[in-house]
Amino acid sequence: MKYHIWTIGCQYNEWDATRLDFLMQKMGFLESKPTDADVIIILACAVRQTAVDRIFGQIKNWNFPRPTPHSSLPTILITGCVLEPDKKMLAQKGVEFFESGDFDQLNTILSSKLNLKLPLSSQKLKKISPNPQPSTPYSLLPIMSGCNNFCSYCAVPYTRGREKSRPMKEILAEAKILIEQGCEEIILLGQNVNSYRMTFPTVIPQLMRDPEKVDSRLRGNDKGRSRKHNEKTDFTVLLEKLNELDGDFVVSFMSNHPKDMTDDIIEAVATLPKIKKEIHLPLQSGSDKILREMNRPYTIQRYLGIVDNLKFKIQNLKLTTDVIVGFPGESKEDFDKTVEIFKLVNFDAAYINKYSPRKGTKAFELGDPILWSEKQRRWRLLNEIVNKK
Repeated sequence: MKYHIWTIGCQYNEWDATRLDFLMQKMGFLESKPTDADVIIILACAVRQTAVDRIFGQIKNWNFPRPTPHSSLPTILITGCVLEPDKKMLAQKGVEFFESGDFDQLNTILSSKLNLKLPLSSQKLKKISPNPQPSTPYSLLPIMSGCNNFCSYCAVPYTRGREKSRPMKEILAEAKILIEQGCEEIILLGQNVNSYRMTFPTVIPQLMRDPEKVDSRLRGNDKGRSRKHNEKTDFTVLLEKLNELDGDFVVSFMSNHPKDMTDDIIEAVATLPKIKKEIHLPLQSGSDKILREMNRPYTIQRYLGIVDNLKFKIQNLKLTTDVIVGFPGESKEDFDKTVEIFKLVNFDAAYINKYSPRKGTKAFELGDPILWSEKQRRWRLLNEIVNKK
């Protein structure tokens, strides 16, 4: 039996794809092109409608009769970020969803769909390393999943759920394995790595007496977060522990959220020798008005203050960002403010996205009034500014 894994979206999906690739080969499947595969697994992204449209287009292509007379259509499965309405539409096309990282569920589906007795029991599945990556110059290491921020354009909280941090001991143990395998760079992953926390369950009983604190804790705000080690955030403590590990390697991380970028995190990046001097700090818009519509709880003044602090404390800093152009209501004046920020900050790189309405998100209710040609013009202008550097 042959399989093919098709990945679209973020680094988290890239990490999931590595685990699935390892698992499928342990089950006895052989990797192949989609045209030859008996099983195709899609790692989906639901952030933009354009990504979802690509998925449905690929499914249509794969369900076209094979050139070999006796070849049957492939079994197509999907995981990753998928909204409930899309799950129903996919089911109508014979595509079955399984939860990300749920090997038992995948095993059950494959056994049933292909009428096979697969070699891995539930107990054996549990023993599979959560990070079976080959020895490469860099390796991805998720430290948390989910998101509590509910940006109005994003579907991740509805697909990946709320923030769930992994135990620090588990992260450090995996990091040691990767270093022993010769990994030169460990990239920590999370929708908002700054809000990583290692003791969330132990503070719940205390916080339950104050619902306001519970809400702030779940949203990742500083009020209600546990503070240890001389008021350092848990993420800073994790960086310090990773820096203490033996070996010739560096640690980088993404993505950050300006609302949770604290002074101690900046200090850790500036002073710890094994932490890479790179910060990915999403801007999304240079207009306070648009940031409010996006539900991004910081101002441009606050953002620029963080940038000034980063550049003052971190020598040879590489600063990158994300931005969305053409968000509903973004006037020429709003966009001009983003242009000003790009010229002022002088980012080393920027991931510029043209707004795509996503059904199921709050921003979808605002419509999509800005012409695609205008979005392209704005994209080109920002891209030219970044490329000049």
